[in-house]
Amino acid sequence: MKFPFLVLFLILSGGTATAGTISLAAEDDFFPYSAEVDGELVGFVPDVALAAFDAVGVDVEFRVGPYSRALMLVKSGQIAGGFTGAIDDSNEAQFYWHETPLSSVRLAIWGRAGAGYKDLTAEDMEGRKVAITRGFFYTDAIDANEKVEKVVAPSDKSTLKMLALGRAEFALVTEKIGQAITESSNDPLLKDSLKIVGVIEEVPLYAFFSRTHPDGEKAAQLFQQGLERIIASGEYDRILKAWLP
Repeated sequence: MKFPFLVLFLILSGGTATAGTISLAAEDDFFPYSAEVDGELVGFVPDVALAAFDAVGVDVEFRVGPYSRALMLVKSGQIAGGFTGAIDDSNEAQFYWHETPLSSVRLAIWGRAGAGYKDLTAEDMEGRKVAITRGFFYTDAIDANEKVEKVVAPSDKSTLKMLALGRAEFALVTEKIGQAITESSNDPLLKDSLKIVGVIEEVPLYAFFSRTHPDGEKAAQLFQQGLERIIASGEYDRILKAWLP
């Protein structure tokens, strides 16, 4: 699947994934999941990552980087893992995955206001020019469907801008991310001319871990353990309510 999903990629700096420090690289423009605001990394996923690894005795350092590079580094085994992905046929065998989802997102279909579209589905994207973001997972209904004409942009903001400019008929951006982009924009093309006209799917989000990095499998296990602990303690719910009320 293709999502966007904000990305934190992990570099295990201690040589093993059993303790020590993990360097996490976080996507800088995926608010409220992960973003750099006034020089500070903020968001739901960085907070969950900090809490989960802290629960298993691992310290975290963050580095900022784009999603496409994170995906490449994880696939090639240069780093141990990354955030976030949605599991589908195209990527399930490429990574190690943890069992408990980080959260879920509503993958929305965006259109131009006034066009009259509503309640669209993935099937309605067939034969249409649809803007998507490079490297993201969009479910098999989109990723594996050759009838959908995909127009690739470097970021979710660019994806929506292509729609606003008429270079695509629709754009696929998760609901909360798209709302954050359009509501905070000073560009009237983004702020006033776009709306959600349908939904592809409600998609669970996961961290993904490298099958070619020596610490990838162990890092996935540690993350799952830490996630279970912060869910049990109530820390996860506190973070969720702070960022995704």
